Amino acid sequence: MAVSSLLLCLCFGALVKCAAGSDWCYTGCEHTPAHWKDISGTFCGEKRQSPIDIVTSDVKTDQNLHNFTFANFSSENVIKSIKIDKHTVKCILEENEVEVSGGGLDGTYSTIQFHLHWGDTEHHPGSEHTIDKHRYPMEMHIVSLKKGMQDPVNDPEGIAVLGFFINATEDGDMSGPWSNLTSYLKNTAGTVDFNHTISIDDLIGNVDRTKFYRYMGSLTTPNCNEAVVWTVFQEPININKNLIQNFPMKTGISNVFRPTQNTNGRQVFASPATTLPSSHWCYDDHCHFSPSKWQLLPQSYCGGELQSPINIDTRNTLKDNHLKEFTYTKFDEKHAIKYITNTGEAVKCVLKEDLLEVSGGGLGHVYSTLQFHFHWGSRSPDSEGSEHTVDSHRYPMEMHIVNKRKDLSLEDAIKTPNGLAVLGFFIEMMLFPTHAGYENVFRPAQALNNRKIFTSASSAPGPIQLFLLLGCLCALSYNLHL
Repeated sequence: MAVSSLLLCLCFGALVKCAAGSDWCYTGCEHTPAHWKDISGTFCGEKRQSPIDIVTSDVKTDQNLHNFTFANFSSENVIKSIKIDKHTVKCILEENEVEVSGGGLDGTYSTIQFHLHWGDTEHHPGSEHTIDKHRYPMEMHIVSLKKGMQDPVNDPEGIAVLGFFINATEDGDMSGPWSNLTSYLKNTAGTVDFNHTISIDDLIGNVDRTKFYRYMGSLTTPNCNEAVVWTVFQEPININKNLIQNFPMKTGISNVFRPTQNTNGRQVFASPATTLPSSHWCYDDHCHFSPSKWQLLPQSYCGGELQSPINIDTRNTLKDNHLKEFTYTKFDEKHAIKYITNTGEAVKCVLKEDLLEVSGGGLGHVYSTLQFHFHWGSRSPDSEGSEHTVDSHRYPMEMHIVNKRKDLSLEDAIKTPNGLAVLGFFIEMMLFPTHAGYENVFRPAQALNNRKIFTSASSAPGPIQLFLLLGCLCALSYNLHL
C-alpha cells in the first residue's frame, strides 16, 4: 500500500480499514474489540498489540531516548480539516508540512493527522493506554509515517505515534485552542475545513516532552497492524473538564477506546528525564510493592503495630456494653451517590458532601460519610475476597464505608488516631471480579499484636456481626482509597 493511499484510508487509532471495510465498532455490533481478531485479514489477535498498561515498576530507562525534534509543530496553519465519524474525531494535516525525528526514532517521520479517544462521562475515562492501571479521561494520538518508505503499515517501525494523555481540570481555560477545536464537534459524520489558527504546540501546551515511555506495538483499531513505534508521554495535557465532556456530548459517540492488551513479554523503556516512581503499590505480583512489601513504601505506616485487616477470633472477643446502636443520618437517601469510579484497585462510590453522617456505636464523635468501596477475590465460584476474616473464614466480598470526623478536615483526620471510622460489611456476592476486570483486591490479615476486639451488647443477625476494632478507627493505612 503506497503512502498516498494511506493518507486516504489510514486513520490510526480510529482506523477506517482499507482491507476489511468498516464492519467493526467499539460497542453495538458483531465485531466489538473482543472480536476484532475474528475479522479476516487483521492482526488484532497477534502478540505485539496496543494499547497496553504501562507498569512503571517494570519500565527500564534507555539512555538513547534523547529529545525529539518537532518540525512545524508551532505552525498555526497546518490543520487542514476535521473529520468526524463513528469512531473518532480526526484532524487532518497539510501534507509534507509537519515532521518528527529524534527521541530514539530511526529516521524522520512525516506527521499526517492526530485524533482522540475518550470515554463516556466525567467519571468514565477513555484513554487507551493506562499507567499502573490508571486511565485518563482522554488520549490524543499524533500519527506520523516514516519518510521514504512505500509501505509503512507493513513495516515494524513504519509508523510513529505520539500519545498524550488528557487530564480534566476544574478551572481550565474555556476560550483557548481546545475550545476552538471543540467548536467543530457535531453529531454528524463528515469532513469540514478547519478555519482557526491553532498549532499542535498550542494543543499540547506545557507538557514536558523530554519525559516519555517507548515500546513497540500496533495500530489500536483494525487492521491492528504491528507497525508502530509508540511514544507515550508521562505528563498529561490539562484541559477544562467541560471541554472534555464536549466530545461525547456533541458527537453522540462514547467509549471509543480499545481495552489494554497483553504485553507478551515486551519491554517498555523510558527516556532518561522520566522519573520512574518507586512507590506504586498493588495487590498481586505485577508490581514491586505487593502487600508483603507495603511497609517499604515511602512514608508508609504499613509496618506498624495497629494494622488492618485482622482475623477476628470470636472466642477471644470481649462484650462492651458501651457499644450502643449507631445513628445513621441520611443512609436512606437514594440520591446520595455522587459518582462511581473504577480506580484499578477498587470500585469506589463517592458520596455527596456533607449529606450522610454516622454517630453512636461507641464512636464518641459525629462522622461525615465520604465514600464506600469494595474488596473481592477471583472469578472462581468458591472465591473468597473479604479483607477481615472471622474465625479464619473469609467471605466473598467486603464493603468499607469510610467516614471522617465531622469536626476535622480530611487532612487532619488522617493524622488523628480516631480521625477516620470505617464500617465493614461482609458480602455474599461475586460479580465484581468479572465486571471490574481485576481480582484478589484484598490485603492479607495482619497481626493482632495484643489488641482487644470488642463486640456490641447485641449480636447482629445472619452472617454479619459488627465488630468494632479500635485499630480500624486509626488513620494508619498508607492508602484507604480516599
